[in-house]
Amino acid sequence: QAVSQKAAELAQKTRGLSTAAAGALTAIGGLAYKTAQNADELNTMAKQTGFATDELQKMQYASERIDVSLETITGAAAKMTKQLGSNEDKFASLGVATRDVNGNFRSTSDIFYDTVAALGNIENETERDTVAMDIFGKSANELAGVIDDGGAALRDFGKEAEDAGLIMSQDTLDSLNQVNDEIDRLKAQAAASLAQAGAAALKALQPVLEKVINGISKI
Repeated sequence: QAVSQKAAELAQKTRGLSTAAAGALTAIGGLAYKTAQNADELNTMAKQTGFATDELQKMQYASERIDVSLETITGAAAKMTKQLGSNEDKFASLGVATRDVNGNFRSTSDIFYDTVAALGNIENETERDTVAMDIFGKSANELAGVIDDGGAALRDFGKEAEDAGLIMSQDTLDSLNQVNDEIDRLKAQAAASLAQAGAAALKALQPVLEKVINGISKI
């Protein structure tokens, strides 16, 4: 009886450990999926905005600390980029170089940071807001705090993320992107399998349902 009691106690303790381990694995799995999904989104955003993925990660980290969403920053940059080819004089008047020594456009992030810094140097607040609105569109209002300090906080927090080793390389992002693609494929296959199983179950239930309907009609 004593042995049985000890065995029961051990089983109870083991059950608790198993539950904790299962919970930990679930949490790790959820984190891995979220990381893979984020990598996919970063790669997509890089193609859409022209920002390098490392810069996007720095901005993503910084955005959570300066209360300006990454979508606001990338939206402002997208508005800015549309004007590069048609109105470079606007940037020249701010002292912002849009092209390198070879005549090619500089990186989106370099132009963005230089533009923010140049706007921050405009002392007249009304003029600053007007020019910012002209370059960044509606996002200029939400970027006001970033512009006021010339983008210093955005850069500093980005550097903090880099120094802390939080920036994933492009190779790592690409690997995670493949994992996310596999997860999406598995989800699609699972959904298709469930749909087929549901259709088969409904087909099997059809004769039963017909009998029930006929019985109700007779009643």
